[in-house]
Amino acid sequence: MRKTIQALSLLLFTAFFLLATYRLPDWLPADIYLRLDPLLGINAVIASREFIARVLWSLLLVGATLAVGRFFCAYVCPLGASIDFLDFPFFRKVRRGDLKTDSRLRRWKYFLLIVIIAAAVAGVSLAYLIDPIALLTRFYTLVLYPLTIAVVNLLLDLLRPLSQGLGWVGLAHLHYPQPVYYMTALTLVIFGAVIALNRLAPRFWCRYLCPLGALLSLISPLGVFKRRVNEECNRCMACQKACPMGAIPEDPLKTRGPECIQCRECAGTCPQKAISFPVSFSGIGEYSRFDLSRRGLFTSLAGGLTFGFIAIQNPFTLLQGRRQLIRPPGALPETEFLRTCIRCGECMKSCVTNTLQPCLWESGMTGLWTPKLEPRMAACEPNCNVCGKVCPTQAIRSLSLEEKTYARIGTAVLRKETCLVWAQNKMCLICDEICPYNAIVFRPVEGYRRPVVVASRCNGCGYCEQRCPVKGESAIVVMTDGEIRLKEGSYIAEAKKLNLEFKPDPGDDKFVIEESGFKVDQEKQKEEKLPPTEEPAPQKPKGFL
Repeated sequence: MRKTIQALSLLLFTAFFLLATYRLPDWLPADIYLRLDPLLGINAVIASREFIARVLWSLLLVGATLAVGRFFCAYVCPLGASIDFLDFPFFRKVRRGDLKTDSRLRRWKYFLLIVIIAAAVAGVSLAYLIDPIALLTRFYTLVLYPLTIAVVNLLLDLLRPLSQGLGWVGLAHLHYPQPVYYMTALTLVIFGAVIALNRLAPRFWCRYLCPLGALLSLISPLGVFKRRVNEECNRCMACQKACPMGAIPEDPLKTRGPECIQCRECAGTCPQKAISFPVSFSGIGEYSRFDLSRRGLFTSLAGGLTFGFIAIQNPFTLLQGRRQLIRPPGALPETEFLRTCIRCGECMKSCVTNTLQPCLWESGMTGLWTPKLEPRMAACEPNCNVCGKVCPTQAIRSLSLEEKTYARIGTAVLRKETCLVWAQNKMCLICDEICPYNAIVFRPVEGYRRPVVVASRCNGCGYCEQRCPVKGESAIVVMTDGEIRLKEGSYIAEAKKLNLEFKPDPGDDKFVIEESGFKVDQEKQKEEKLPPTEEPAPQKPKGFL
């Protein structure tokens, strides 16, 4: 029964993950698992010093744990299900004895929980590193999803000749865009380490390291379902061997309350049928105390605060503000964004153009795995606002398409020294034609038509940078100059204050050319043009010798 529920939960998690696309309806919370995670919610609220409405979803899990017990780890947690399912093919034949340092290792998850909370108090978000839901979502996004698309496209290529022969036109031309992400290898190594730890003990991660499990274990003994052993027990210790969490001590009549995940494996294994889980309102018992000394508590607090300080004040902090780091439209101001973002990767997966990529050190140590735009790789689609919809902590605000259009992420800047038109007098209209807001127009400069950027019409979408035919770095790049990042309020109202207008106007080029006198200059040149006695030297753009 438990395996079936785990499989259904993992399938549901996967289904919501796949539904996080630009077609996602507003009423469907594709990030529901992340919203239900109380650790991510508490971390985001404390670090940002702001109330986040979506965090209230986590009260459902807290309330259910108070009522039932620590059932989430055994039945609902998708990472726990992944660990259990992968344990069978990799470690089913491995003999694993009891760890001699079991009692000491169990303290680590509480240590990590306190470090995370203390760092959040210092204004640094660390939960994303080891929270199970964020970790698995990031693995799905950066590793599993691209791999799945590659396999599907390979199968479609193999079936293409057959599809064409049978006249299945749709299948014959079907191809899914292949997403590519940075830091895939690092994400794979971390997930692989979580699975590899099962070699030492079943559910090693859940027993000793999971901070969400530590948080739930503090309130789970208050649940009404508790393990009970009757007088028929013959102390065969089969229950102890079967318990995946090591929640049964040397005396099988007792239970470590916080470690019990209500999986009922012990009851199913007991040959005497002496174990049951009746409703009980008794106390939490001898083995349910918080297993962390006072010294360990203060060490954890000091460690979290110190780590938070080091994360802010370190050599990589110097990189902040010195690189063009473009955030998604609707992202909170940088300080609040770094505190609120849980690095789950949902926004990157849902991005229809694959322009969102994880950061490494571009925003300092605190910016690890946060999303950034790579306009040279792909542009930000004007008709997509899904990144804000799927953000569980609203580090990226959920905006309507109109509001999102005015959430300016930067301004395009022409590099004349590499532009084909400016530097080589070649005919190139790509940036002008591709711009969805007609922010690039041609104007006469010293007798030549030159592309220029109308800054008041550019919202930094990056189509010009992506499509620029210049090899290597684009001749037109999006800079963060003029970006609009609001914690609250209307982007439309803010844009109007700045006299910005992001609406296409196909007639703008003609208007600018006529108004600037370029057409008149041409007519004058025709009237005054005399038969040349010698070939004139070609004119060069201003600023070149």
